[in-house]
Parts: sequence; C-alpha cells; structure tokens
Amino acid sequence: MSVGTLDSPLRASFAPPTVAPAPAPAPSVPALTRAVRALALLATEGASVGFAGWGMRSRSHLLNYVANNALPPHARKFVVGNMAGGAAVAVLTGFVVLLWRRLGGLDAVERAARRLAPLCLVGLLPFIFFWQLWYGGRELTFLAMIGAAGLVFQALVRMSLEAQPLLPARLRDRVGARVGALLRLRGQRWLPLTLVLLGVAGYALYFGIITIQNHFRLQTMGYDLGIENNLVWNASHFNRPLFKTSVIGGPDSTHLGYHETYISYLIGIFYRLYPTPQFLLGFQALLIGGAALPFFAFARRHLGDWTACLLALLLLFYAPLHGSNLYDFHYLPFAPFFLWWCLWSLEARRNVMATVAVVLTLATREDFSALLMVVGLYLVFTGERPRAGLVVTAVAGVYFVAIKLVLMPHFLNGYPAYLNQYEGLLPEGETGFGGILKTVFGNPAFTVGSLLEHDKVVYLLEIMTPLVFFPWRRSIGLLCTVPGFFFTMLATHYPPLIAISFQYTAYWTSFLFIAVVANLAWLKRQERAGAGWARRSRQAWLVAMAAATLVTSYQFGIVLQRNTAWGGFSPFHVGVNDLDRQRHADLYAVIKQIPADASLASAETLVAQVSSRKNAYSLRIAYNEADYILARFPTGGEDHGNLTTALKSGMYGLVVQKGEFVLFKKGLPAASAAPFIRQLGG
Repeated sequence: MSVGTLDSPLRASFAPPTVAPAPAPAPSVPALTRAVRALALLATEGASVGFAGWGMRSRSHLLNYVANNALPPHARKFVVGNMAGGAAVAVLTGFVVLLWRRLGGLDAVERAARRLAPLCLVGLLPFIFFWQLWYGGRELTFLAMIGAAGLVFQALVRMSLEAQPLLPARLRDRVGARVGALLRLRGQRWLPLTLVLLGVAGYALYFGIITIQNHFRLQTMGYDLGIENNLVWNASHFNRPLFKTSVIGGPDSTHLGYHETYISYLIGIFYRLYPTPQFLLGFQALLIGGAALPFFAFARRHLGDWTACLLALLLLFYAPLHGSNLYDFHYLPFAPFFLWWCLWSLEARRNVMATVAVVLTLATREDFSALLMVVGLYLVFTGERPRAGLVVTAVAGVYFVAIKLVLMPHFLNGYPAYLNQYEGLLPEGETGFGGILKTVFGNPAFTVGSLLEHDKVVYLLEIMTPLVFFPWRRSIGLLCTVPGFFFTMLATHYPPLIAISFQYTAYWTSFLFIAVVANLAWLKRQERAGAGWARRSRQAWLVAMAAATLVTSYQFGIVLQRNTAWGGFSPFHVGVNDLDRQRHADLYAVIKQIPADASLASAETLVAQVSSRKNAYSLRIAYNEADYILARFPTGGEDHGNLTTALKSGMYGLVVQKGEFVLFKKGLPAASAAPFIRQLGG
C-alpha cells in the first residue's frame, strides 16, 4: 500500500513535518487612537455603573418607567446625571493615569478598560432582576433584551479574558496563595460528580414536593394526570385491554392509537408499592432531574469534569425544563434522560447498556423513535460512532414507521393521532402527516408565514435565549433543532405546543444541550490545534450561558422566584394554605364513602384524585352509568351537561355532601338529587 492510498489523517501522520509560516506582524495603532478607544470604553463602563446605581435607588419608579416611560422631570435628570457622572469619573481617572505615566499609563488604561469590559452591561441588573417589569405582556421585550445582551456579554467577557491581569504579579501571587486551597479542589474527581448528584437530589425533592402540593390543592386534572394514573394502575394489575385507561372513553377504552407507553408496565411494578398519583409526580421529578446524570457523563467525555458539572447544573436551572415538570404527569419529559443515556453508552462503547437504553427509550413513547433517529444521525455526522449511529437510526426508523404510521392509525380508524395540532398546514384533500410535510418543503413561503407569530417568536426566544443561541454557533445545531422545529414550531391553533409551561419543551431540551457540548468540544479541539483564541472564546461562552440561564430562570422558572412560572394553562403556585387543607379534608371525607372496586365518574378537576381504580371516568367526557358520581358544586364547563343528564335520568341519589363536594350513588332515591338538579338549571 502506498502512502497516497491512506486516508488523510493517517497520511498526515506519515508526511514530513511542515513549518507554519510566521504570522504577519499586527499593524501598529497610533497612541492617540488607543487612548480614545480606551477612554470611550471606560466612559461606557462608568455610565453603566452610574445607571445601575440610579436603578437600585429608584426601584419604586421602575415599573411605571419601563411600562410607560413615565418619570417626573426632576427624576429624569437624575438618570442622565448618574450616567454622565459615572462616565466622567471613569474618563477622568483614565486621563489622570495617562498624564501621570504617559506611555506606560496608556498600557495600564487599556488593560483596565478591557479587563473591566463586562461592566458595560451592569446597568441592566436592576431591571433584569425585577420580575414585575416583564410579567404579563412584556416577555418579548425582556427576551429580546436578554438575547442581545447575552451575545454582547460573551464578546465583553472574551475581551476581558484576553486582557492582561490588573493586579501586579506580587499581589497576584499573594492572592493566589490564599485561594490555593480552593483551586486544589479542582483536582478532586469525585467533587464534580458529587455536586451534580446533590443538584439532582435537590431538584427531585423540590419539584416532587411542589407538584404533590399542587395535586393536594386539587389543581391536577383528569387530562392528563387522571388518564396516566389510571393507565399505570391498570397496567400494574395487568387489566385488559392493553393500555387500558377508562378516563378517556369508558370501561373498554385504551390509549392505543394515542400513545404507546410500554414503559408504564415497568413503572407499574414500583407503583404497586404506593399506588397513587403522588408516586407518579415524585417519579417524574426524579427522572427529569436525573437527566443531569447521563448528560454529565456525556459532557465529561468531551469537556472534562468541571465544565460538564457546570453545564449539568445549568440544565437544572433551565426554565423550559421546569415548565415540563409542572403540568401533571407525562412521559415526554423523560426524553432527555433516556436519549442522553443512549448517547453516552453508545459513545462509550458500552454496547449492552446501549441496547438496554435503546429498548427503554423506544418503550417510553412512540415519538421517541423519531428522537432516537436524531441521536443516531448525530453519531454519524460527528463521526463519533457512525456505524452504530446508522444502526440506531435504522432501528428507530423502522419502529417509527411500524408504530406511528401503521399500528396507531389502525386503532383510530386510519386517522393519525394529534393531526389536528398541525391542521393549518394540511393541504386540501390530504389526511395524514405526509400532507403537512408537502407544505413544509413544497411551500416554504407559506410555512415561514405560519412561523412568524408573536407567540412562536416568544417561545423560540424562551428556548434559545438561556443558551445565548450558542447551539446555532455551528451547523450541528441545525440538526439538533429539527425535532423542536417539526414537533412544536409547525403547530397551528394549538397553544400548548408553543408554551414552555407544557411537556413539549423536551423536544428542544433533549438536543440543544447536546449541541452545546458539541460546539464547546469543537472549540477545545481548536485550542489543542494551536488556535489561541479558542480557549478564551470557550470560557466566554460558558460565562455568558451561565448568566443568561440564571437570568431567564429567575424570570420564567420556579426556583429563584415563584411568582411567574406557569404549569399548563395556569400560573403555578407553591405552598398549601388553610383553605386548601380544609377543601382537601372535605374531599377525602367524601372519597372514603366510595368502595375501592366501584366505578366512578367525577368532575374533571377531581378525576386525578380518584383514578387509582379500574374504572374512573371524567364527567367532561361521559358518566358511563358509573356506580358513583363525585361532583363539585358549583359545576361548570364541560362537566355540567353530563352531570345534569346523569341526575335527570333518575338513576342516582344523594349519598353525602361535604363542603363543595357531593357524592351520588346509583340506585338511591332520585328525589334526593332534585335540589342539585335545580342548581344545575335542569
């Protein structure tokens, strides 16, 4: 074999060493230009500090100032005065140094200006950490501001890192000796993993508590916690039909055709230990937070322990992750855990574990097969394990076609589930997802028009701003955007798909963080190849993403403050008050009157509380001549009609009323239900 037949990396290893040409000397910059640049940068930093000072002192005026540009004339003078004063002090200080040390002073002023460059954005801090300014209609303004500031901040941090230190060498050595003990901790490999484990435990405990509190306050619904809890209860008892969940359609109804969640039978084994919705909510919090562990393992392979630790902790503060955890119980938010587990085990060549991970991923939900195909393509395009990636892509693709496009429509008379979510893109005469793809690829102008909606722009910024758009830094980010784009951004007339308060953010989270690791790893490779800029760029991106994630988590998440997060269609509240406790006690005093093996129809807001039984129905859909009916007065919405019909049938009489909860039983005297029929307007 000749050297010329070898592939390029191997051929390069046999080729004689080459000497890179010396870089051309940088053109000299006139001293006056350098001085003006440095003083201008100092002026910007000083003005920003002055503006921050005014903002902190004038907090009571900020809401009206931001919303209406309303401020008393004398107060407005202070805004300009603070900024001008800060700029003047900074410029005067720099000018004095220039005059005092002349050329040596110019170097010092330049170094100080560049080292302090991030101060240019400090003026935003009083506004950023004031959630009332941006809640209720000003989210787009906030996100646009933070997105732009994040990109600028990255550039400023990089400028700061490239500048020489401000402190003299002797003083730096003295300070370094003081912090040496902390720096030595970086060598402890157990510490990053321990921090991630603590983060996961804290996340699981906190979100488990607040979502169970939400259930205690009767804020969970038949759709979806009632459906999923009833499904797992029936799965744990191996009741027929497969995926039986009586909530959606009666005693013989099944989730087949809507979702294929074979993992519910595995969960059912553990569910039998504590067969309640609270178990599912706690399990969900554990698995969503637990996704940080396989992500840490994946990131550590490429970036090292401490960078992986930082990214894993940022994941736990990522506001779209919080939103996916706050609305009842769903399988979709499990996607990051299983997909990252697959990715890590495949890259680490742990093939047995990878096989188990792939099987569990496919068993969790039918659309996970499409997501797994993206993981496989990632392995192909990045060259990590192209053959394994092709195998995974092929297996997932076959599964997707067989389950999603053949089996599931069979149970819905040939109609694909959830097609209504994208019906605005469905051409006339088409009845399947293929028609939607024809619009997307065949009529891009129309598709782009459907994307340019206010709510979609806000949603995309909520997803991308915490990461400062870094996943799009390189082309691999486009692949990692495909699932989110197709599953959420193409939605028409279906708001949950484009709101971070629902489970669908998992389509983005699962892949954007992969792109972050891939891009940082690319910068690290550039650094090893001798690109001096790459190290500072990588560090600056990490700082910028950490800042943007914490800022957006403060505004939209539920860890740093609890006033603005939403779960599903409603604001999410934390805690339990006396009224909640009394209402809960009343309800469960009534529930005690219902035999465990009785069929039960109940108000939509109560189904989740009583769905740990074979047959539980929602009055929102039908009462199915259940043995008992659990109503909530006053009754409204879609419950009203079915409850009225049931009581007027004469089959039900009153068992007990406790507070706002009323229990009826089939076969009792119908006259006892007459007062409630009158309340219903019947």
